[in-house]
This record gives sequence, C-alpha cells and structure tokens, in this order.
Amino acid sequence: MRQRGFTLIELIMTMMIIGILAIVALPRMDMLRGWDEIGYRDRVRATLEYARKAAVAQRRLVRVTIAGSTLTLEAQRQTPEGEGTLTWAPLNLPGGSTNTFAAPNGVSLTPANDTVTFSALGRPDAAKSYTVSGGVGTIVVEAETGYVR
Repeated sequence: MRQRGFTLIELIMTMMIIGILAIVALPRMDMLRGWDEIGYRDRVRATLEYARKAAVAQRRLVRVTIAGSTLTLEAQRQTPEGEGTLTWAPLNLPGGSTNTFAAPNGVSLTPANDTVTFSALGRPDAAKSYTVSGGVGTIVVEAETGYVR
C-alpha cells in the first residue's frame, strides 16, 4: 500500500517560496498608508476647481474658506451687475447636500487658515499654494487664470 503525503523536499521548497514572497511583499504593504492623504488632496483640488467653475457659471464671487483642515464653499448672492444682496450663501458640493468637508484623521492641510475668493472671471484674489501632510504633493492656484494644479 502506498503512503500519501509530501516529501521533505516539497515542504522545504514551499517554505522557501513563501519566505521569498514575504520578503518581497511585506515592504510594499506600507504603500497602503497614504491613501487618506492622496484622497484628501484630490478632494481639495476638486473643490477649488469647482469653486472657480461655479464662479464663472453663476457670474458671482465664490469663496473657499479653510479652517483647520475643513473646507467650506460659499457663493455671494450679489452678481457683478448688482443683482441680489451682499451676503454669502452656502454652495453645495457636487453630489452632496453639504457645502463643507473635513480631512480624515491624521491628515492636515497647510496653511490651516485661509480663504480663496474666485471672481466672476474665475480669477482668485491671489496666487495660493497648499500642502497636504504626508508629502503627497502641493496644490497651486494660479493668480492670473485661477487654474488649479
């Protein structure tokens, strides 16, 4: 009668393959950290782009206020032609029913307190630069065009 099982050589080869995979794969597991920073950076950039486009489309001032790592989006009720009042109203973000969002835990935005106001032509009040923690890049708002990169 024949015995079933693995030979010693098969077991050693399997353990060697698992060891090599562990040496190669484990350092790459650290790449999972940083997704929150990348996601927040992309959301901040998209919000700034949306604010610029909304200012042009609605022909009114739109501002993004940064307090800590929370962004708030508002539009001025008055148009450049003088229609409406001089107050600010919440401008909801696309796909949502709120005009504000906060950073995930452990993620921060520098500078932490700032305001960007886009004119009806899509130009910001000044050139701006923002950095998200984790070294995932810098968000720049161009002074002349309002382009966000």
